[in-house]
Amino acid sequence: MRRKSLISPFAIFSIALFLITELLVFFAGCSFAVANFLNDGICQYFRRAMAWLGGLVPISLYEVIMLSLPAVIVLVVILAVRRFVLGEGRVRFILNLAAVVLVLLAGDNFALGIGYHTTPIDSKMGLSSVEVTEDRLAEIMISLRDEINSLSEEIAYTENGVSDPEMTFREMSDLAVESYGKVYESYGFSNNFYSYAKRVHFGNLMSYLGITGIYTYYTGDANVNSAYPDYDIAFTIAHELAHQRGVLRENEANFMAYLVTSSSDNPYLRYAGALNMYQYIGSALYRTNKELYGQIHSQLCEGAYRDVLASYAVSEKYGDTFIADISNYINDLFLKSNGTAGVVTYGRVVTLTVAYFEANK
Repeated sequence: MRRKSLISPFAIFSIALFLITELLVFFAGCSFAVANFLNDGICQYFRRAMAWLGGLVPISLYEVIMLSLPAVIVLVVILAVRRFVLGEGRVRFILNLAAVVLVLLAGDNFALGIGYHTTPIDSKMGLSSVEVTEDRLAEIMISLRDEINSLSEEIAYTENGVSDPEMTFREMSDLAVESYGKVYESYGFSNNFYSYAKRVHFGNLMSYLGITGIYTYYTGDANVNSAYPDYDIAFTIAHELAHQRGVLRENEANFMAYLVTSSSDNPYLRYAGALNMYQYIGSALYRTNKELYGQIHSQLCEGAYRDVLASYAVSEKYGDTFIADISNYINDLFLKSNGTAGVVTYGRVVTLTVAYFEANK
């Protein structure tokens, strides 16, 4: 009987693929032009293909995988024990397991890694660098507050006092994709295409991990935590769709989510974008001048105030846990491994927004 070779064709393929993608990431890190070319080309085709495949299934494949993961781990352990007890194909089994990891890492490089090295979004939009001052933060916070108060008269609220989008999750997703088309056309961006975000119904697990949404390239899904209030959900949809379209830096995805929601014809999406950005700007002002922050915040409409409290309630219920700390640490390591400054990069959305408001006064 012919013995199988130590290294399977799949393992050889995975090693080659991983090395090729690592080389591409290296070259992308050396040049914005190379990174842009790859991210807008082969990487985007890969993301589109995965999004199309994932879109064939209406439920979140990420959620299915997470729920199935314990059973998969048990199965792998059983197979490993069997191999080691029989003493046959042990090395080949281990190499094939490593090959699966390498394929996943190669996919990560294609979908995410290269995109972290592209030209920053402010440069793409021609935004000039401006100083983030207390006066500028207060001016923007007031502008956003007034917009929120005005939009609150156009939207509905539930009996509990929180905002009601009066549309399905899928309709919100479709409106966000439609708005992406307008934003991309205005600024000459590429890579817009039709896809839809997916609601994760077992949001408690994501909440314990401190996750409001996650883009999983290996399923093509833009996943959104259903445990948060609707205004957070609308903003998170736009954020995760940004990742799906090649906007990988977290701060830029947040800023893109604001651009998309604020550009929508739908008042609820505009409300969601303004209220989320109001919180980012308000948090920055609070750190510099609590009294001024309090004066501005005291005039926020009651409906928006209740929405913010509802969002905080979810974060407080699930966020202050050991699991959330571990998740945040892992997320920080992941961001740093892709050439960013870690979770602190979320704060750069404030500088981007200040520059945007200064350019559009």
